[in-house]
Amino acid sequence: MDKESLKKSLELTKRNKIAVICYTVTIIILSAAYLVETIKHTRSVPYFIVFMLLLWIPGIFILVFNKLKSDSHVTRYLILFGFAIPWGYALFTATSDLVFTYALVIMIALNAYADRDFALRTTFLYNTINVVSIVLKALGPGIAKEDIASVEIQIMLMLLCGTYNVFIAKTNAILNSGKMHQIEQEKNNTAALLNQIITASGEITNGIAEMTEKMKSLDEAMERTCCAMDEVNTGTGESAESVQTQMVMAEEIQNKIEEVSGHTKAITASVKKTREAVLAGDNNMKNLENEVERSKKSSEEAMQELAELESYTQQMQSIIELINNVADQTDLLALNASIEAARAGETGRGFAVVATEISNLANQTQSATDDIQSLIGNINNKLDDVDKAIKSFVAGSNRQHEVAITTAESLETIKSDTGAIEGNIHGLADAVAGLSEANKTIIETVQNISAILEEVAAHSNETYESSLNNTATVNEVMVIVEHLEQEAESLRQEMDEE
Repeated sequence: MDKESLKKSLELTKRNKIAVICYTVTIIILSAAYLVETIKHTRSVPYFIVFMLLLWIPGIFILVFNKLKSDSHVTRYLILFGFAIPWGYALFTATSDLVFTYALVIMIALNAYADRDFALRTTFLYNTINVVSIVLKALGPGIAKEDIASVEIQIMLMLLCGTYNVFIAKTNAILNSGKMHQIEQEKNNTAALLNQIITASGEITNGIAEMTEKMKSLDEAMERTCCAMDEVNTGTGESAESVQTQMVMAEEIQNKIEEVSGHTKAITASVKKTREAVLAGDNNMKNLENEVERSKKSSEEAMQELAELESYTQQMQSIIELINNVADQTDLLALNASIEAARAGETGRGFAVVATEISNLANQTQSATDDIQSLIGNINNKLDDVDKAIKSFVAGSNRQHEVAITTAESLETIKSDTGAIEGNIHGLADAVAGLSEANKTIIETVQNISAILEEVAAHSNETYESSLNNTATVNEVMVIVEHLEQEAESLRQEMDEE
């Protein structure tokens, strides 16, 4: 059997299969419907049995025949007449005019053959049976006036369906013919394409040979790439470990810098407090220096007052001596007066009393003068003590003044040095801050380098794996290329044989 016959046989088998399936489904549905009618007692059991035999005897025969010869042209006629028998029986014995619609289903199913002549025969057969049933009904019991319209519809519907089936079958045949012509053209085009494929296959074979050489070179290059990436991966791993070590050391340095920064801050605070204390001491020393200066002035004033007081006591001593002289003269005059009174007798007795009183007064004056002189002597002694004490105080005040000046100068030096130390500490703090920022920058740089190295390592691993995959792919491509080369050679040989 040639290819064309085989193609037609396969096509007919498909059409027979579709028609048989539609036919089988139809008789199954009709069997179920009439079974329901029998159960409802609208159909008798004998009628049901006869109808089932008329349906299934041809149906079983058609199924078996199609199973044995699926590509036979007889199958369509078996379906046509096999269904016409039970349909005619139902149409002649039916009480409902709608039984004629059963044939419409089979007419549509048989249109699967797309055969205009067969569709015309189908239309003729079923329309003839339909018209005969109507004529017999009209000759027998007759057709009522109200049923005439239904009869006309029945005849017209059957004729229209049949006519449409014929047209559809013809259209399908034309389309199939066009498709066959198109298929023939496509076959010719395919033949030309095959010739081009043969020509191209030769070129492909040559290209495949060149590709094989290139793939071998690529395979060798990929192997070298794998070795190089392995070395890069190893070096990157060592660099990453070194960078990690540097990063740990940088972090330790950062910790030390933070400790130094903390100590620097503490020293700054202490120096600041010291400077404040020095400033307070300087102010206190200035106040003390002022107080000492005032004390010195007061001591000098006291010395002057003591000198004046000593002068006054000397003057008092002179006055006392004068009083003593006056008292001695008075006492002498009293003695002389007493002597003269004694000489005078009774006449000088009053004068003697006065002389006695003057003598007593002179004695009292002498006694008071002695007491005053004693007090003045004590005052002089005390003034000497006070003078010595004031001189000692003045000497101490002078020494305190000198010490205060020296202490003030020392405090001024300490204040200056403290300011310098504070400035140096601020400079040190700035340097530590700058060092901290620089170390942080170093840490960030090391971290970036570490991340970059890790990324490079990851990419190198990916590249290494990709290289391995590419090597495997190259090997697979070489196998495919060899297979394509064999297939191209086989195709060329087959085309040469044809």
